Amino acid sequence: MDIRGLGYIGLHATDPDAWLNFGTRVCGLMPARLCPGPDGALEKSGDGRASDGTVRLKLDDRLWRLAVHPAKADGLAYLGLELANPDALREAGAELEDAGHAVSEGGAEAAAARGVGALLEVDDPDGNRLELFAQPQRDGEFVSPAGAEFVTGNLGLGHIVLMSRDVDASLAFYLDVLGFRRSDLFRFAPGAAGHFLHCNQRHHSLAVFPSPGEPGAHHMMLEMTQLDHVGRALDRAMRDEVPITASLGRHKNDQNVSFYMRSPSGIQLEIGWGGRTVGDDWVENEFCDGDTWGHHGPLMQPPDAAAD
Repeated sequence: MDIRGLGYIGLHATDPDAWLNFGTRVCGLMPARLCPGPDGALEKSGDGRASDGTVRLKLDDRLWRLAVHPAKADGLAYLGLELANPDALREAGAELEDAGHAVSEGGAEAAAARGVGALLEVDDPDGNRLELFAQPQRDGEFVSPAGAEFVTGNLGLGHIVLMSRDVDASLAFYLDVLGFRRSDLFRFAPGAAGHFLHCNQRHHSLAVFPSPGEPGAHHMMLEMTQLDHVGRALDRAMRDEVPITASLGRHKNDQNVSFYMRSPSGIQLEIGWGGRTVGDDWVENEFCDGDTWGHHGPLMQPPDAAAD
């Protein structure tokens, strides 16, 4: 299977409007110009809100990259994984079924609601909803309200870190079935490690860590094109009194200079710059220490040891 990148992220939130304010004022994201409605029909929007209350935000020339749906509880709704074309999507569906995974075709209405041409749905071993898609819609230029620019394109949206009840099962699914490749792992305790997986040249589009509690998303990362943009985002976060959960620092494995903050729906958001890329000649590494410098704060305390 040839997953090309992390294409979009959907969240559930009790207060999507708070995400709209946070996304634009602090992160520098742009409200979507056109929002797919519940039936998939495009609605013109001046503020990123759709008629059902969903907030959509842009990072580049795609219709949207981040959707925040109104819900009674906060959490991860779905991840969109991009394939090259509908033929590759059909082949991916067949491979998933051959591997024993239940696949459902999203249909034209569901695909339109995501702003894509074709869509398949499958759950990973922890029950996270994955949407494999092709033919994303584009509506033109991205203009950040804060002057920010983001690294996307062939590297995809950024990355997301998932907490898993069964890391072995998750790795078997993402590596053996979906075709991700491991860049490296971070062993933070005997028998406990986080695994960083790539599907393009971005060091990792997805990582899997053992969960001491319920599975779900730990954090997601957006990469900026300039270090100054990261610093200005940190200034804006401090101005708006957003909780900073890890100070500015540099990771040893992907080399990102970044900071972490708590989003309005609880998921941690990493804003970074300078992430390394990997190629076909990449050799897996094992790290025993996560940071070159910085990243001080409660978020960097490792989870309770769990068998990996």
